Amino acid sequence: MTTTAGQLRNAPSRAEAPPRAADRAARRAARRVFRPRRVWPALVTAAVLTAAGTIVAVEAISALAGSPARVVPYERLANWLAGASWESAAIVTAGVGAVLLGLVALLAGLLPGHTRLIRLRTDDPDLVIGVTERGLRTAAGAAARDLDLVSDVRSVKTRGHRVIVTVATPVREAGDLKESVRTAVRTRLDELGVEPARTVGVRVRHKGA
Repeated sequence: MTTTAGQLRNAPSRAEAPPRAADRAARRAARRVFRPRRVWPALVTAAVLTAAGTIVAVEAISALAGSPARVVPYERLANWLAGASWESAAIVTAGVGAVLLGLVALLAGLLPGHTRLIRLRTDDPDLVIGVTERGLRTAAGAAARDLDLVSDVRSVKTRGHRVIVTVATPVREAGDLKESVRTAVRTRLDELGVEPARTVGVRVRHKGA
């Protein structure tokens, strides 16, 4: 349900109010550890660079051996480039495409991607804890299921920073059951220290409906 990373060294008790600086350091550590790796852009870039390096190596070695492989028709390409002007549509298009690819690669490296782990608040920058969305749904469902008037938790869904819990009750006039479920689930998420905080939506269904 949970995944941990980092080292635990004299972690302060949750009962103690951590210094603001330590709390900020813990938040930064969690964001850094749970920042997802850009695997696919890295694989594509590595594959392209490997292919280009292989072609260059084959061309260079074959040329030194006296029998150029000519995998790439570089002589024809060189002649075309020599006759092309900077204002030609092909050159401008190629330049714009190269700039766009560079910007995409730069943004892929700078901007965080989507992670499947939800970080949990801690007071120690050396202690980083996360929970999966499935684990979060399980905790929310268990909190709702503990209430007396709830006979079943039909579903728990997560949508962005929102948790939606659908419960069943045998009582037709459930009164403030919806608010009770919302409070119970929110309390459980607060106890876990879910960050950023989630809003809780509740749907009540009569059992058998």
